[in-house]
Amino acid sequence: MAWIKRNLFFVVGLVVAVVLLGVGVFYLIGTLNDAEAASTELTGTNEKLDQLVKRPVYPNAKNIELVKAEQERVEKFKAQARARFGTIPKSESLNNATFKSLLEGTILNLSRSADRSGVKLPEKFDFTFGEQRRQLQLPEKALPNLALHLGDLAGICQVLFDAKVHALNGLRRPQVASTDTATSNDYVTKKADTNAVVGASIIPYEVSFECFSTELGAVLSGFLNAPEAYLIKTINVEHGTGTDTPAATPDPNAGAPAGASDPRMALMRRYGMANPAMASRYGLNPGGAAAAAAPAATGPATPTKAGQTALDEKPLRVTIALEVVKLASAATPATAPAATAKTPSKR
Repeated sequence: MAWIKRNLFFVVGLVVAVVLLGVGVFYLIGTLNDAEAASTELTGTNEKLDQLVKRPVYPNAKNIELVKAEQERVEKFKAQARARFGTIPKSESLNNATFKSLLEGTILNLSRSADRSGVKLPEKFDFTFGEQRRQLQLPEKALPNLALHLGDLAGICQVLFDAKVHALNGLRRPQVASTDTATSNDYVTKKADTNAVVGASIIPYEVSFECFSTELGAVLSGFLNAPEAYLIKTINVEHGTGTDTPAATPDPNAGAPAGASDPRMALMRRYGMANPAMASRYGLNPGGAAAAAAPAATGPATPTKAGQTALDEKPLRVTIALEVVKLASAATPATAPAATAKTPSKR
């Protein structure tokens, strides 16, 4: 103890040296571990570099040109894919007066197109815009969406008219403004949605009509080949409530018109289709006679027995739920939407 007191500075220095030596050893061990980890990482990076260099596709001038050509091909593909989808027109200058004019013109054109195609419409059919026709003022913010839905419905109806369905029973579209009656049968329960990934608007619609299987096939083909992107979600097909139509037996004293025993004419009378366009579809004129005179019979005619079914065809009641996919328009749009472009104006 006395020796420590006499050599106090020496003892303190020795203790400090031992502590510093321990710290140095600890630091050295940690540095060696870090160096080993860095060496391992460097080795792995070198191996990856060697793999990239030894690959057949190397970033030389030729391969860079190939990549640029591939990018151009992808851009062309994207442009072609976008062309399959409609665009959402921006109608900042659309007001109540221009929308009312567009609405009345579109409804008139659709009604005329249905008449020319022989498609029966419900009485005083407004194509789901009855409320908007009665209202004097519509919300300004709702006008672009109303015009968009009007154009979509015009395109859907034109597909049905081109397919020459027998009757259009109803249409349904999404609600737009808070003033739309929620209990009305003109609206679907599903709302329009926007895909956040591609920025596409998905607008649901529903259409119900009557036709035969041939017209139904034409409708589906029309949706497939239409310029708009239609996604058919569900198809509900039911048999109509029509009854069998017996063949008409000619009565010499009744003075039945020519063609009264024609089963096609019986079908026309059954549905009350006195429209010239509808009659001409089945080769009949509005008066009930055959449009083209049948060739003279070479032998005695075999009359149909009374009560025997000559034609057993029933219409199909079809309800289709579909969605229209539209992309945001990057170009500067026109002041009025392109709804009337889908409505034929030829007479």
